[in-house]
Amino acid sequence: MRLDFNFTMRPEAEVILFPKHARKPGELKRWQGGIRETFREFLSRRKLNLTHQREEILQTLMEAQVHLGMEELYAILRKKDPAIGRATVFRTIKLLQACGLVAEVGAEKGRLKYELKADRPHHDHMICVECGRIIEFQSPMMERFQDEAVRRHRFTALWHRHEIFGRCRNCAGARPGRAGDKR
Repeated sequence: MRLDFNFTMRPEAEVILFPKHARKPGELKRWQGGIRETFREFLSRRKLNLTHQREEILQTLMEAQVHLGMEELYAILRKKDPAIGRATVFRTIKLLQACGLVAEVGAEKGRLKYELKADRPHHDHMICVECGRIIEFQSPMMERFQDEAVRRHRFTALWHRHEIFGRCRNCAGARPGRAGDKR
């Protein structure tokens, strides 16, 4: 049986971070406001406040054009607010994850990166172990295979994260004799 994978891929530079409705004039601020309000309500239920620093962290993630690692995010935030602490960034990321607004994406050498996932369509990742490039892709066929496996095993799936680690086209080509490596 031949499997034909027809992936829709978006290289990192072309990642669409905002849902289609938020790309219309005037809608981006409304979309960001909704995310901010979701986070504010989440914090309020835990007797926490949406501080200026937490708001700045969320805003930076909403404006990001790529997946950000903790150190990358911290460096961007330090330029905006030199008083912000690394621990504040770390704790806020954990709160955003618990709220369901941010997801971890595995990256090179075990360093995690983060992406805003609010209102974004489900997608999976291919991660280059050489340069750290993250390529997002969607595969309806892969989703159907997963759904069938869940049904067959009578498993109640809550969520999933699919990450493929390997070498991107640029890095595979830069390693003579290794582009055709097989497992």
